[in-house]
Amino acid sequence: MKRATTSFEYLPSGKKRREEKARRRTSPSAATGTNAALADKRLDLGDLHVGGDWGSKEPNSLRGPHRLRPAPHRASTMTFAAAYPFLTESGLGHEGTYIGTDVFGSGAFSYDPWILYDKGIISGPSIVVIGTVGTGKSMCGKSLVTRSITLGRKAAVASDPKGEWVAVAKAVGGKVISVGPGRPARVNPLDAGPRPSALTEAQWQAVVRQRRRYLLVALVSLMRQGTPLRPVEHTALDIALMETMSENSNPTLPMVLDHLLKPSKEMIALVGAEGGTAVSHSLRRTVSGDLEGMFDAPSTVAFDADAPIMVMDTSALIGASEQALSLAAACGATWLEAAITNPDGGKRLVVYDEGWRMLADPYMLAKMSEQWRLARTYGIANLLIMHKVADLNEIGDSTSGHRQKALGLLTEADTRIIYRQKHDAMRLTKEALGLTEAECEHVENLPKGVGLWKVGNRSFIVANRVTTDELAVFGTDDRML
Repeated sequence: MKRATTSFEYLPSGKKRREEKARRRTSPSAATGTNAALADKRLDLGDLHVGGDWGSKEPNSLRGPHRLRPAPHRASTMTFAAAYPFLTESGLGHEGTYIGTDVFGSGAFSYDPWILYDKGIISGPSIVVIGTVGTGKSMCGKSLVTRSITLGRKAAVASDPKGEWVAVAKAVGGKVISVGPGRPARVNPLDAGPRPSALTEAQWQAVVRQRRRYLLVALVSLMRQGTPLRPVEHTALDIALMETMSENSNPTLPMVLDHLLKPSKEMIALVGAEGGTAVSHSLRRTVSGDLEGMFDAPSTVAFDADAPIMVMDTSALIGASEQALSLAAACGATWLEAAITNPDGGKRLVVYDEGWRMLADPYMLAKMSEQWRLARTYGIANLLIMHKVADLNEIGDSTSGHRQKALGLLTEADTRIIYRQKHDAMRLTKEALGLTEAECEHVENLPKGVGLWKVGNRSFIVANRVTTDELAVFGTDDRML
């Protein structure tokens, strides 16, 4: 079928239309039609721009009654989603844990890091939740954890400094280990933990020895506020650990301290009689003083790998010194790490609540960085909960290596959940989490319980829905009502 086109005549400059038409009617070519094509020149103007309906009035401008009608633009929903976020998103599907409602899509929003990793939507299972006080970030974390448990996942809370996860663990049949002054539980941070089936006994002993050595060095460094150990001190600490392990299948911190205070002939020959004295004084605080009775004896509790959730409750340490909190976090995290980093333990969410405190601790930051990198190997998904990105300013300035390492954990998380932020905190949040201008505008005005979910390169505004029973367990506003 031939396409209909609009044609126009060329008019000689200075001629009037009426005179030209009369000339053509009286010309011989009008009767014979031999030169009709030349006399009545026609041109398809479908691809030319004409000013208005008739075009400009300039000479030879092809002026005439023509309107340009460009073809409709067509693109995929993926292309439109980049130009108009939130409006054309098709969702993540129904698989996973139900979180709430997609505000703009008006459908249910479900999430599971392992399912999304399997689909290729995210490249890592780590999650970061950020929100100011009272915006609903804790409710979001607890909803994700407890509902994931109903789907067969497990969870572990590395440190619960405010005791908020204790009620959650009891509600879902989990277990709580409470450490602190006056608490009966004892946790031995030098416990070996369960051996993975993929490692031989010799390989496993090498892993355990390295883990214990790293913990001892970290504890001494924490007591010295980051001052590194001298080579002779490293040697003394290593010999004390090896001698303790040769004498005891389940070594404890007091045993290592005893070998430092009473050096053997082999140690004296290598480091001298006083080589391990300074190290012993730094390590002594872990078995006496404000940490006495917490990490200085064989464990009286065991990590239950079959429990739906395990919580390390450290709320009894509220009001303790920063060094005591750091030492307790290091000991508890190492003990917990020995249990959760077993690939045979199944898929597990590892929660770091009050994340700003964890990130400020060099030892905990190193442990978290390791678990971020090896999360896929261990089959775990790390969940870091904190108030705002600006909390990292307390760690150091923009040139601080410690701060950059902490910031790297946020940027490497493929799932970022942002609840309402104040305007003065948005610049750092935008830079660290890769938000667009449209997303920043939404984040500043989000109501309570509604957050921006950045899952891979996709964005959602999600309203977290909780039941009455969940609200009674998850809520933290009881004392304010």
